[in-house]
Amino acid sequence: MDRNAITRVLLIAAVMLGLYFMFFRKSAGTDVRPLPAEVYVDAPDFEPDVLDGKSPKPPTEGTPCTVRGDGYEAELSARGAAVKHFRLLEPRFANSDAKDLSTTPDHERWRSLRMLFRGAEGDDQFRFDRFNWQAKQVDAKTCEFTYADEGLVDVKKVYRAGVRAYELDVETTIVNRASEPKRHRLSVGLFAFRTSKELSGSLGRVSPFLTETACGSSSKVTRKKPEDFKEGWFSAGKVDHFVAISNYYFAQALFPEPGQPVDCSLVTEPIRLRDQKPEDEPEGKSYRAWAKYDARELSPGQAATYKQTAFFGSKQRSVLTHVAGDNRGAMDLIDLGTFTVVAKVLVSFLNFLHDKVTFGNWGIAIIVMTLCVRILLFPLTWKSIQSTVAMRRLKPDLDALNEKFKDDAQARGLAQMELWRKNKINPLGGCLPQLVQMPVWFAMYTTLQTAAEMYQTKFLWFSDMSAPDRFYVLPLVLGALMIVQQRIVPMQGVDPVQAKMMMWLLPAIFTVMMLFLPAALGVYMLTNSALGIIQQLAIERFAPRTPVIGVKEVSASDRPALGKGKARV
Repeated sequence: MDRNAITRVLLIAAVMLGLYFMFFRKSAGTDVRPLPAEVYVDAPDFEPDVLDGKSPKPPTEGTPCTVRGDGYEAELSARGAAVKHFRLLEPRFANSDAKDLSTTPDHERWRSLRMLFRGAEGDDQFRFDRFNWQAKQVDAKTCEFTYADEGLVDVKKVYRAGVRAYELDVETTIVNRASEPKRHRLSVGLFAFRTSKELSGSLGRVSPFLTETACGSSSKVTRKKPEDFKEGWFSAGKVDHFVAISNYYFAQALFPEPGQPVDCSLVTEPIRLRDQKPEDEPEGKSYRAWAKYDARELSPGQAATYKQTAFFGSKQRSVLTHVAGDNRGAMDLIDLGTFTVVAKVLVSFLNFLHDKVTFGNWGIAIIVMTLCVRILLFPLTWKSIQSTVAMRRLKPDLDALNEKFKDDAQARGLAQMELWRKNKINPLGGCLPQLVQMPVWFAMYTTLQTAAEMYQTKFLWFSDMSAPDRFYVLPLVLGALMIVQQRIVPMQGVDPVQAKMMMWLLPAIFTVMMLFLPAALGVYMLTNSALGIIQQLAIERFAPRTPVIGVKEVSASDRPALGKGKARV
């Protein structure tokens, strides 16, 4: 089997393994150890959630208040003084699945930016966990919520539109009105819910709503997927960057004020309907992330103020760079996988091309980047080309050896190795450069698969470059190009029936995959295939298949002296 056959077999194996591990391998289990029931002490006038199981009737909503900021409109409710709806205002998001980033609007206990003031070592400042706030619309960019438990505590919680896109500043002030010292412990929560249908992917593409929770510090970022919570809650201390819930393209993240690190607590729990059996597929998953401050004691009349910047928005690199101020680690909200170092370089270069070269066109930026990557990797490609040319020149000699020792496999193998040695050819020389390039290919895949910039972005006939081509033009053209490429360089040294099968198998695999892959990836793969065909045509022009080296015939009188398994070249 020649270099082309080896490369194709390895690539097919890599694709199949990648598909298995990324899309078909079942998780070790996503169920968590049964979590303790959430028990709250409610103020007398506070109506429980439906989730509390005390009443099937939805409670009365509190007074709404709205903050309009850069790129969003946040609807807040006096019931919890938390986010009920967070609507993105950009036209491309208006009719998309991301038009409202609040996925738990009907349950107070699961509303993002909800606060608890009672906790371990701090539970006598407040009598109640849940109570009704008084809401005040200060202006279009500011909402103020207050609560007073006479003779014990006053609380004021202010939401202001941030100065940057998708940011909401939160400031909470607690005043001790008691005649003796009191302690509290503040916790701020983020919540999300996704149905099982939303989380299910398709062949070649994972769901863009696959969600993870994360704790981000200046020294380390800890990411937790649903299968990581079999033992229950995960906690990390002294987190100084962010606490977050994040999917491929969007994130909810809470950034504490610099100098006020928090404890980070994460959990993901499968949610089943009341009549579902344990073996049934869960209705969905609940994601929770809490930022917990240390317990604090206040003297009579003393006040404590806590500040956070909340980010609810698209994970575009140009936006994340400046979230909550520079150097707050918001770029770590994007998980670039195993080849993060390479992917970060590709991301930076892609953004440069988009901003400076292609004048804001992401499709053309991908095409230009593919060309540049191909040029950058050309030294490795050149090694592969040299190996291909050398193997071609030896093709007649190898055919002669195969015929000469067709009944003696050991002698044939020794003769081939001797021929390669004399001509200084490594039979794997064309394959190894391809393997070295694989980290770049995988990094490119991850870069484009996680690019929030492609979400709802139009290019050519694609209405959304983060979604598959709905007209199936791209998959069919890519499959056709791969067939053309293999016809230019047919597989050699393989059984004709097997070669024919392989010629159709690889294009078929990629065509089926492309039915579900984002169009952005398809543009990259199509461009790469077209460049590969051009390269192959150049090789055919400048290094045609012509025999150069001959095989030295061994006389009949010499053959017995060689013995079985010996060959002379």
